[in-house]
Amino acid sequence: MAAALRFPLILLLWGIMAVIYSPLLPAISSLMVPALSMAHWQALFSDPQLPQALLATLVSTIIAAAGALLIALVVVVALWPGARWQRLHTRLPWLMAVPHVAFATSALLLFAEGGAWYRILPFFTAPEDRYGVGLGLTLAVKESAFVMWILAALLSEKRLLQQVIVLDSLGYSRWQGLNVLLLPSVAPALGAVMLAIAAWSLSAVDVGIILGPGNPPTLAVLCWQWLNQGDAGQQVKGTLGSLLLIFLLGALMLVGYLLWRGWRRIAATPRGVRHRSSSPLPGTALSLLLPLAGVLCIALLAFMAQVSSINPDAFVNSLQAGLASSMAGLLVILLWLEWGPQRGHRWVWLPVILPALPLVAGQYHLALWFNRDGLFLTVIWGHLLWVLPWMLFALKPAWQRMDPRLILVAQTLGWSRSRIFCCVKCPLLVRPALLAFAVGFSVSIAQYMPTLWLGAGHFPTLTTEAVALTSGGSNTLLATQALAQLLLPLLVFALVALFSTWIGSKRQGLR
Repeated sequence: MAAALRFPLILLLWGIMAVIYSPLLPAISSLMVPALSMAHWQALFSDPQLPQALLATLVSTIIAAAGALLIALVVVVALWPGARWQRLHTRLPWLMAVPHVAFATSALLLFAEGGAWYRILPFFTAPEDRYGVGLGLTLAVKESAFVMWILAALLSEKRLLQQVIVLDSLGYSRWQGLNVLLLPSVAPALGAVMLAIAAWSLSAVDVGIILGPGNPPTLAVLCWQWLNQGDAGQQVKGTLGSLLLIFLLGALMLVGYLLWRGWRRIAATPRGVRHRSSSPLPGTALSLLLPLAGVLCIALLAFMAQVSSINPDAFVNSLQAGLASSMAGLLVILLWLEWGPQRGHRWVWLPVILPALPLVAGQYHLALWFNRDGLFLTVIWGHLLWVLPWMLFALKPAWQRMDPRLILVAQTLGWSRSRIFCCVKCPLLVRPALLAFAVGFSVSIAQYMPTLWLGAGHFPTLTTEAVALTSGGSNTLLATQALAQLLLPLLVFALVALFSTWIGSKRQGLR
């Protein structure tokens, strides 16, 4: 019976993945068709807003990606390996659990003219930011926690720990150890992380609206404005602008690769020269300030918010969409890990490493084609395109670390593949699956463009309300919506941590 159900289950699984990832095809076609006309390109490049928007996009993206990497490496050099690095690893979720919109909103309420910092020191105000410097710095701080979280997993190998101890004993400085040992060891995975950060920073519409320059805005926000207009010529410019974002991502990838090759040739070749170790003070200070940034974000929003002004419809819609997409995503990911292909499925990561704007446009075209826009089920379908890869990112390492001897013992007992999956693998993955569920919930809560387009404005969420309020209105309402958007995923992460601790206490005899 189990063998007979295997192939229909595999076909059903592939069908589900095809439905979720189907926007990739119309996204490609919608980008390629206007790109074949030279007149369309001339109309795009003749727009007076494009040069400034392009410059602000490049500046903010470079600051975000390079700043996040620099902050993470400074902290790694100062603290890794050691007990302080382990303590920092446990505090990083304070910053990672804060959604980008909530973090950007707190920065706006703190540093903008008329904000808390302005009221304390009115003579010390930031100048007009036409190049997205503030946007880049905010994203750098936020994304540095993600980079360090990945580095914590990559640097946990026993071989690297032994080799860095040898370098220390030979008198090499920590920065030399970083150049000679750590960066070459983690370069492939770290490169993929930086690609994801650059892609997200390029196409960040919600955070760009909150913290980016106003007129003209960043290129992603400008393309979003063009695509939302009824004029066909403006929509074509928005489509070509989305394609230009992909070209920019490719150019940044090439520049980053060339810089890495040049760095390897110049700085990473050991010559036997020992340098004096630098002071760990900058890294130590950053390790204290980064988790504190998440705490201060929560404290500022809580101080300015009023619970009575929470939009109940937005709260319920956010909660329902987050729960539905994360539960559906967890089921699909578990089935995909068991019955999906073992190789050749790197396309699953495309939503993470591609700018989001053309993918959302592809989703919207499909929703219009099948007359399914304005439905809550369509909104959940739109969220899954980003929820699935991030949940897979959280769950796949635990799946790969599973002890194969347990599977072998179950096979020798004559258990079927389905029984092994249900009775052996799933119980072993309860705690990682809970973490993946929390990650999927937070990703769903943060979705702005799919919710707004696919829902046709019928389903306001905490994210869409917070972004809408940044253009004008009461700071109290803005802080309230941002705080609610922050507390929902934070509450889910807290419940997951408590439930994981309870499961661990019940399984102490199995260790």
